[in-house]
Parts: sequence; C-alpha cells; structure tokens
Amino acid sequence: MTTATDERAERTAGASAPAERSPALPAWAGLLLALGALLPLALGLLLSSGRAPGARLTALQLAGSRAAAEAVVGEHSAAYRAALRAELWLIGGYGLTLPAAALLGGYVLGRRHRLGPALVAGAGGLLAAGCDLGANLLLRPGLEHAGSDTPFAVAAALTTVSRLLILPAGVTAAGLLAVTAARAVRGLRPATAKPGGDADPDRPALIPPWPVLTRHGRTPHGSRHEPPQREAPVADAPGTPDAPDTPGAPGAPGAPGAHAHWRDAGRVPPGREPAELGFCASGGGIRSACVTLGALQALRPWLKRARYLVSVSGGGYTVGALQLALSDSAPGSPVHAVSGLTADTVMEPGSPEEDHLRRHSKYIADGTGEWLVALGTLLRGVLSALTLLLAAVLVLGLGLSRFYHAVPLTDLDALAAAGLRHPGAVPGGLEFHAPALAALGVLLAAAACCWLLWLLAFPPLGWHALLPRTLRRLNYAALALAGLLALGVLAVPGLAWGAVRLQQALAAGPQLTGAGLSLTVVLSYLALLLGILWRDRRTIGRGVRAAAGALRGAGRIGGGLTANLPQYLVVWAALGTLTAGALLALGWAVATGYAWPTAVQVLLPLVLGAVGLNLDQTWMSLHPFYRLRLASAFAVRRVTEGGRSLARRYDFYREQTWLSHYAARHPDFPQVIFSAAANLSGNSRTPPGRRAVSFSLSYDYVGGPDVGYARTDLLERRTRRHIARDLTVQSAMAVSGAAFSSAMGRQSRVYQGLFAVTNARLGTWLPNPAELGPAWSGAPDWRRPGQPAVRRLPYQLRELTGRFPADDRFLLTTDGGHYENLGLVELLRHRVRTAVCIDASGDSGYAANLAAAITLAREELGIVITLHQPELLIPGSATTDRDGDTPLHGLAAQLSDRLSARGVITGDVRYPAVEGEPGSERHGTLIVLQAVLTADMPYELQSYAVANRAFPNDETSDQWFDHQQFDAYQTLGRYLGEQAGPVIEQALSAATPPAVVPAQPQGSSPTEDRVGEPAEG
Repeated sequence: MTTATDERAERTAGASAPAERSPALPAWAGLLLALGALLPLALGLLLSSGRAPGARLTALQLAGSRAAAEAVVGEHSAAYRAALRAELWLIGGYGLTLPAAALLGGYVLGRRHRLGPALVAGAGGLLAAGCDLGANLLLRPGLEHAGSDTPFAVAAALTTVSRLLILPAGVTAAGLLAVTAARAVRGLRPATAKPGGDADPDRPALIPPWPVLTRHGRTPHGSRHEPPQREAPVADAPGTPDAPDTPGAPGAPGAPGAHAHWRDAGRVPPGREPAELGFCASGGGIRSACVTLGALQALRPWLKRARYLVSVSGGGYTVGALQLALSDSAPGSPVHAVSGLTADTVMEPGSPEEDHLRRHSKYIADGTGEWLVALGTLLRGVLSALTLLLAAVLVLGLGLSRFYHAVPLTDLDALAAAGLRHPGAVPGGLEFHAPALAALGVLLAAAACCWLLWLLAFPPLGWHALLPRTLRRLNYAALALAGLLALGVLAVPGLAWGAVRLQQALAAGPQLTGAGLSLTVVLSYLALLLGILWRDRRTIGRGVRAAAGALRGAGRIGGGLTANLPQYLVVWAALGTLTAGALLALGWAVATGYAWPTAVQVLLPLVLGAVGLNLDQTWMSLHPFYRLRLASAFAVRRVTEGGRSLARRYDFYREQTWLSHYAARHPDFPQVIFSAAANLSGNSRTPPGRRAVSFSLSYDYVGGPDVGYARTDLLERRTRRHIARDLTVQSAMAVSGAAFSSAMGRQSRVYQGLFAVTNARLGTWLPNPAELGPAWSGAPDWRRPGQPAVRRLPYQLRELTGRFPADDRFLLTTDGGHYENLGLVELLRHRVRTAVCIDASGDSGYAANLAAAITLAREELGIVITLHQPELLIPGSATTDRDGDTPLHGLAAQLSDRLSARGVITGDVRYPAVEGEPGSERHGTLIVLQAVLTADMPYELQSYAVANRAFPNDETSDQWFDHQQFDAYQTLGRYLGEQAGPVIEQALSAATPPAVVPAQPQGSSPTEDRVGEPAEG
C-alpha cells in the first residue's frame, strides 16, 4: 500500500527530473565537429592565399568608382582578376564555416533564447558570403571592360554590408566553437562520483518551479512536470467550513485549474507543515534589529511555541544573532565550541550577547580606523570596477580599430597620428563613402516597402498567414541591417573623429587625461557616498519640494522630481561623466588602437582576459565587507572564562557557519527562514514593476516557488567552495539585508545604474535551483554547462544591462524588502493560523509596507486579510489616554501630532480553498506590532521622542546607532511585545477561529470586541 508520503516523494522525484533533450553525441564526436567546422575556412584560406601577392582586394572592393578602382589596380589588372577568382575559395570557406558553427552551437546550447542569436549569426554569415560573391561577380567584368561606375558602386555597397556582417557573425561563431570545444573536452574527462547518502524520499534534492508559458509558448525551464503537493494541513477546529465540492465552484473538482496560481505560488518544501503560530520580523536595518530584539525578549514564552520565524533585512540581524548564539560548532570544524544556551536564556536582558550588540550598534564602522577601512574598501571596489570597465572599452576599441584599418570604411590614418599627438598631425574632415550611404538608403526604403505591403496584406490574410509573416520578418531584417550599417559607417567613425577633435581642441595630453580620469573616479565615489551615507534625504527633499511648490504655485508640479533632486543631480552627473568618458575612450581607441605599440596591443587583451575570467565580481563588491561587519556585531557565543560570562565572536575566517548546521532548529525555538529576493527580468515570472520573486534561505532548503528549491546540505557540498561561502548564516543575514544594489526589485532607484557601473553594491549571485537538475541528475551530457568557478565580468555586464533571465545558472539575490519588506507573505505561505508581524520598517506611521504585504498576499496566495481598525496606527489618532477618559497631558500632549491610538492591532486571515488540496481553506489571526508612539508608552520613550523628532522612524540609511538610539528602539520593541503578549495568548486559546468581519460602511467602525484584539477601556 502506497502511503501519502511515498506518493508525494514520487511526485517530487518526477518533478525534479531534468527536461528531456535528444541524446547527445559522444564528447569526442562534438570535439571533432567543432574542429571540422573550421575545416572549410582553413581550406579556403589555404587555396586563396598566395595566388596574387600584394593585391589590395579590400581597397578595390571599396573603391566605389572606376577611377578609384583603376588607381588601386594600376598595371596589375590580370593579377587582381586572379585574386578575385581565388577569393571564391575563401568566400565558400567562411560561407560554410559560419552556418556550421551556428548549427553546432544551437545543438549544444539547446535554449531558444540562445539558439536564436546563433542561427541569426549563421544567417548573417550566409548573407555576407552572398554579398561578397555578388561584389566579386560585378568587379571581374568591370575590370575587363570599360563602362560606368555602377558596378564598382554596387560592389562597394555589397562589400560594406558583407564586412559589417562578418564582424559580429565571425565573433559569434568563434565563441560558439570555443564553447563547444570546451564542453566536449570537459566531457572527455572521467566523471567524478557523487558522495552517497544523499537519497531521501521525504527530502528530494530539488523541487522545480511551477511552470509558466513564455511568449514562445514554452516553459522557461523546459519542465512539464507537476511540482510537489503541499503537506496536508492540520485539521481545522470545529466550525471551519470544508472545501466546496459543488462543480464549478472555486476550488471544486469541477473547475479545472481553479486557483492554479495561488496553489503554485503557495508551494513550500516538504516538511514545512502548516502551524499554529509563526513570527516575522521586518526590514529596516539596525532600527528594526533593535525593535525586534526588544519584542522577542518580551514575547519569549510565545516564541518558544512558534513553528516559523521569518526575517527580512534588519530583523534578520537579530534573528541570526539568536540562531548563532544557540549553535554549537559543526562537526569537523577547526573551531570546537559548545553554546550551552537554551531558548530560555539566549539573548536574555543583561546577557553578554545583548551587551555585545549594544556596544557594536555602529557595526559598519565605529572609530577612525574602522571608518578608514570602510571608505578604503569602497574606494578599492570603485577603482577596480572602473579600471576593468575601462580596459574592456579599450580592448573593444582596439578590436574595432584593427577592423577599420583592415577594412577602410573611413580613413583613420590622420586620426591616429593626431590622437597620438604626433608633431604637426591634424585630423581631416569626416568623410563617408557614398555607396555605403546609398546602401543605407536602400535598406531603409526596403524596410518601408515591406511595412506598407504588410499593412495591405495583414487585414485580409491575418497575422499568421505566410505572406504577412514573411513581410514582417523582411521588414525586421532590413531594419536590422540598416541599423548595423548606420552603426558601422556613421556612428563609430563619427565617435572616433569626435574624440580626436575634442582632444585637439582641449590640447589634452597625459596630464589633462589623468585629471579627467581622477575627476570621474572622485565624482563617482562622492555619488556613492551620498547614496549610502546621506542621512537626511527626507528633510532636504521636503524642503526642496516645498520651495518648488511655492515657486510654481502648486506642490504637485515637479514634486515627484524635486523630492530627491539633489541626489538625482549628483547621480546623473556621475553617470553622465562615466558615460561620456567611456564613449570618448572608445572613440579614441578606435582612432588610434592599430597604431599602439605591439606590446600594448598584445598584453592589454591578455591581461583583461586573465583578470576578467578569474576575478569574482561579487567578492570585489561590498558584499564581503558587509558580511564581515555584520558578523563582528551579531555572530557571538556566550563563554565562561575565569568564572565570568563573556560574549566571544565567531572566528569569521575559520568557522564557516553553514546554513545546514548553524540554521538548524533548536529545542523550543522556531525554524529560522531568511527572506531575500531573486531579481528577474521579463514578464515570464513577475508583473511589470516588481522584477523580483521570493527567495528564502533556511537549514532545509534554499529557493522559492518561482525559482524552485534546492536542498541546503547538497547545495553546500555540490557548489564550488568559493561560491558556497555565501551559503552561511552570516551571508544569509547580509543577503537578506542587501538594501542597495544594482537591482532592487519593486524598489527601483536611480542609484541602481551607478551601483552596477562601480560594482559598489550589496547582494550576491547564488546558484539557481531551477537550473541544477541536469547537473545533479547524474545523466552524462557534455552539452550541459558546468557551474562557473567564479562570477566573472559577464555578471557585472548583466547588472549594467538589467538582464536577469529566469533560466540563468545564477540569480542575483538581494534584500528581501525588494520583494516584500515584512516577511509576512513568506510566513503566510506556510499557512500559520496565528501570524505575529513585528513591523519596524519605518514607513512614517502610515503602514504602507503592511498595506503592500496585504495586497501581495491577496495577489500571490489568494489570502484575504481584514484589519481591525487600522486607522488606530496613524500618527495623530490618539486624542486621549488609553483608558479613553483622560485627555493627553504632559509629554504626551507635546507629542499629540505623532501619537497613534495603538501600537498593536489585529486582523482576520482567510486562506482560500485551493483545488487539489483538501482542507486548504482555513482561518487565522494576524497580530501586527507597529513601531509607533502611543500615549501610554514608558516615560523614557516619550522623553526621547520629544528630544528626537525622527523617532521612531530614523532613516534606514542611518546604520550608526549610539547607545541612546539602541536603548530607545529596544525599549519600544519590548513595550510592543508586552502589549502583544496577551493578544497572542487570546488568539491561541480561542476555541474557534474568528469569523470574518463584514466590511464596514465608510466612516463607521465596529463596536464589538473581536477575538485576539485587546478591549478598549
């Protein structure tokens, strides 16, 4: 008899199987095919060389007129005709090699979005060969017989198109053959056996993401299997309605596919059953860490009964500290330590751990030495990133310069002499070849004709008919060719000419160039400091907005722009300077590159290749520094030395806090889940504007429903050690709190571009669980790419372009707030009956993050949350003391415009009935602890609030808390926890789940008490 667990394991094993691909040829056959694809080109070069030594065929082909052609040929007409005949071998050679490389690359890559460019490159090679052949056939009779300039002009136009096609097609073909050969060579090596003991029917190695269809009608990961079903929920209390069984009703068997998105988005790994109680702690940096610490200290009796503890960003600082303080060292670790703490004693008030946190609340930098290290780390990252990008720009310019020198679409000789500051050298005027301009005009006219014909053919025949489809594709092809021609004939030569002319106008020598580079670095550095350290942006933004409103007579005009105008101006200036500098460097390299010393032309690409292929971009970012600083403050154990209890830091370099061990559950302590965000581009997974999905890290699994889950222990062992160091508790804390990054999900900001260019960002690239199936399945297929050893320069280029495909081997994981800043949606995904949310996200008292989380929970999971009197959280809602009879007086009266009526509110949670999951409909209670000021808070908090206007919403950018700030926010958290304790107990002890409260008419409020809500008065 098959048990439910066995069935679930079978479904999971089937779901994690890799997508089917045609059987691969042997690796040696792939290597032979890669070498064989080069054979036609090699034969063509061999047969065409030596037939006419000294013949300048390219100059003849680009002559454009009979007179220019005769000047090139001179008295050697017969030799040039022989050279044209011999070139047919070369044309045939590359005309076969380029398509063969494209087809072989498509066979190896096997992905539609990669197969398309490969086949386009092959088609470009065929078209280039056709253009070359046409030019050859026109020139041979033109040299033999007198006539007009037309054959030479057409030949020049065809040659221009051919050369501009060969450049990208040849580079692409070379890359495809190199990838094929490298994978084939790797496939020839003996396969390494995977360690045994990994099979566990209840804990599958991989859980695939739920399938979606792309615009091509395919799933991004090629899987058609059904993801595993959720564990059956615990039985609801008496009175809970069962799932409807009426055909056609939502969630009923008669409604196929009903609530499919809610079911798929609500998937969690096996073993995470629905529970009675769970906590979540919001983001907000050190502010949230302090509030969370105080709240969890006050709520310890209920924390011990909780099943899950989800944290985001700053809340994860405290949660990670609790988890690490409870953990013993891992078996085999070079550090041997035993915690000895329990859920009752960890981080208790007055403990060494708590004192350590208070003394290190300025965890990023405290003191001159640490500030210099922090600023030096930022400067090092900026210099390395900009140097690498400058080298890449110069190598690109060098390659283009060699191309234009070999194919003289424009005259670079005078530009090179002037650009290298040769005495008396003056750049001439910018000249364009008339045949090339004519070809550009013809292509644009052809595109226009195809478009007009498509307009005529589309209405009667339809979108998918053969003729409209062909005309549409011809239009796209003509526009693409026209764009390539404009870029190669107009834009790049114009950029080179402009760069040299500007150099001449400014008399720019080494000193001025060095000053410009220094200014670029300084401006970028200051812009980054402004974005990271500016602590009063809201105040300045409000002042600028008010001034703009007064000048314009209305605050709405320009308000959105001027709110952050100062930082926008600085960032735009930095980005503008970087862009202008890169373009000028590219233009100058195009103009002068071929004339550089040979050593420079050889060594620069070699150095760039060596560094770019071996330098890990993540480890040159701020992520390692941030992780180290967090560990210095929040990774401690209590030890006893000399009869005294002390807090000793973890040895950051010797003791790797692997998630599978150090994030494991402890007795009477909930499972810790660090909530982060995986950034994705396109609309296959995310709607417009969100650009991020849930990505969680815990001891059992890493991942999310949109990208799949990978078993944590296997991921640690099967990932390169260099990258696996980001699968630790300390790294999870840093990733979950990676607030500023080159991709910020729903919180896009102008700084993202600057963070990407300078690599001065947080977050890291982690393995994509959805792409691990083929590598972990054990089935040999040399075509599959291996896991990269380092996250190379292309990953920084992805950040620059904002391209984060869902089927990439790595995902850029950043702050959980880029998806949802409270961790509430992730907690509700685990279907807890009582959800306690500690909200210290600092959104100025209007609970905007809470509203966003409620909206997202309804959209993704179908969970309906009805808050009880949320208006009580609004600052200014408190007009009397809590008893409702005494007017505000004393310090409370001075704070009246900032006081909220309550800091703890409740709400009803209704989970939907989901098809295929009996008993999925259930009800629960949400308890929100909001970091606001209330009239009955302790006197010391009221006094601090009077003296500090920003409290309790100090900027998240302020990560340098002093002891007063730490104590104030911790005390606020403890006060909120004391207020919430009885509410949690009432919700847990309720005999029946609370009924859903009907919506109230606008302007009215319920008068009766609700389950789980403290009674007024």
